[in-house]
Amino acid sequence: MKPRVLGFVPVYNEEHQIGELMERSRFLLTDGVVDELMVIDDGSTDRTSNILRSYPEYTIMRQPTNQGAGVAIRMAYRHALEKGFDVFVLFAGNGKDSPADVPKVLAPILEGRADYVQGSRFLPGGERGGVPAHRLVSMKLFTLTYSLFLLRWYTDCTNGFRAYRTLILRDPRVNWSQTWLGNTYDMEYYLHYKVAQLGYRVTEVPVAKVYRPAPDGSYTKVRTIDWLTALRPLFLLRLGIKQ
Repeated sequence: MKPRVLGFVPVYNEEHQIGELMERSRFLLTDGVVDELMVIDDGSTDRTSNILRSYPEYTIMRQPTNQGAGVAIRMAYRHALEKGFDVFVLFAGNGKDSPADVPKVLAPILEGRADYVQGSRFLPGGERGGVPAHRLVSMKLFTLTYSLFLLRWYTDCTNGFRAYRTLILRDPRVNWSQTWLGNTYDMEYYLHYKVAQLGYRVTEVPVAKVYRPAPDGSYTKVRTIDWLTALRPLFLLRLGIKQ
């Protein structure tokens, strides 16, 4: 029996990108790549919510206020477990990730070769167009730090384009609901650490992640403080302070 796949897209203030992304994602449902595509609007204050109402084929949820990507992802985890999904695939709602790469990210899991798949823009065949130079340096240093701490080589730990078996989320040794993980991106890096530590089969596949500036000229909502909090799980887990 084919595993049931939940696709998930977190969104916050993406009125200039979300309509195009929804159009480009339609094939995921019509071609049966995913069984459900869930979008959580994390309290957008622009026209994002209105645009999403035009896509009834997607499962749309809205937070009344902006609570952070970590909160939205946990909501999607709970939905996946309650509805009995076997595989969870996550990609960004800001237009940087290509929905066309979703089958590629899912393939190692569906073919029985992996439990956790990390999309990498740095593998041969990947794409990283428009990445600002300072961001490129930060990505490389961050990934190198994770690789050294886990004693295995990764090419891209900062890309949120990932897929994994939900059995990981059910593993009692993987406590993704712990409050110390906060509401931003540190919970994702906690999960990345735990799957490697616990011996799950982890692999990377090449994907495209193209940076296009928003109307205000910004390239990302990730702040410097987010990079620092994302490293926190690495040190706390490696030192045995947290589990």
